[in-house]
Amino acid sequence: MTTRYDAAVLSGSMLTLLTPTLPQILTVSTSLAFPLRTRYVAGMSPKAKTARKEIRGKTTSKKASNYHHGALRAALIRSAREILESEGYEALTLRAAARRAGVSQAAPYNHFADKAALLAAIAALGFKEFAAAMREEMDAAADPQARLNAAGIAYVAFATSNPGLFKLMLGSSVHQTSGDADLDAARNSAYEVLRGAVHSVQQSIPGDTGHDDLESLRSWAFVHGLATMINEGTIAPDAYGMRSARELITALFKAPQS
Repeated sequence: MTTRYDAAVLSGSMLTLLTPTLPQILTVSTSLAFPLRTRYVAGMSPKAKTARKEIRGKTTSKKASNYHHGALRAALIRSAREILESEGYEALTLRAAARRAGVSQAAPYNHFADKAALLAAIAALGFKEFAAAMREEMDAAADPQARLNAAGIAYVAFATSNPGLFKLMLGSSVHQTSGDADLDAARNSAYEVLRGAVHSVQQSIPGDTGHDDLESLRSWAFVHGLATMINEGTIAPDAYGMRSARELITALFKAPQS
C-alpha cells in the first residue's frame, strides 16, 4: 500500500523542524559570545597578562588621583607645609605641592591662582592654629600675668615646633602683599590674643597708666626674638640646661627680674 503525503503538510512540517525558535537562537548566541573574553585572556602569555593588569591599574589610579581626589585644597596645603618644614621655603612651588599630594600639575589651579595664593592660605591657617594654641595655654592660667606668660610660652613653643611655617607667617614679605582677606583676619586675630593678655595685665595693676600698644610690642618682641634665635641656631636651650624651647621660656618667666 502506497502512502501519499500532502505537499503542503509535508513542507510545513519540515519548515517547523528546520527553523529554530527565538529561545534557541539566544541560547546558541549566548553560549558562543560569553566564552570569547575568557578564551582571549586564557590564551594570553603570562607576560601579556601582567602588562594588561598594570595598564588597567595605572588607568584606574590616574583617574582616581586626577578626578576623584577628595579635599584637594586641604591636601595641597598639607603637602606644602610638609615641604616648608622638610625642604624650606625656596623648595615650595605649586608643582612640588601637587607632586607630593599625588595629583596632576594642573590640579592646584582649581583652588589657587598662583604660588602667592597658596602661601597666603598656608599662612592664614597657621595664624589660626597659632591663636588657638595661645588660647589653649592661657585657659589653664588663673591670673592675668600668668595668662600673659602662658601666651608667651605658647608663642615660643609653636614657633620652634613649626619653624618653616613660622618663617612664612612672620619672616616673609610674600603674604604681607597678597591682599588676602582671610590672611589679614587670621593675623589680626592672633595678635589680638597677645594684645588682650597684655591689656588684662595693665588693667589688673592699680594706677597703671601704661600704653597697651607699647607693652604689647615689648612682650611680642621678647617672645618673637627668643623664638627666632632658637630657630636660627643663635642659641640652644640645652646650653642653658633646658631640654626644650618651652622649658627655656618658662624658666625665663620664672626668673626674678631686677
